[in-house]
Amino acid sequence: MNILKIIIGILFVLIVASLIFALVSLVKDRGRSKRTVNALTLRVILSVLVFLCLLIGYFSGALLPHNIVP
Repeated sequence: MNILKIIIGILFVLIVASLIFALVSLVKDRGRSKRTVNALTLRVILSVLVFLCLLIGYFSGALLPHNIVP
């Protein structure tokens, strides 16, 4: 398996974990702390990293799109 696919998978798991942490901190703190903002900021950073990994993989030839039109 390609290492880039593993990195993208790990980043997706971290994005979901960050969203769950943001939800828990929002409910627990009722918006009084910056933990929710920090978790959502981390999610945005991880999403940008996933996008960059996809671009690098596409332009390097490591990731190929599916052929829609045969």
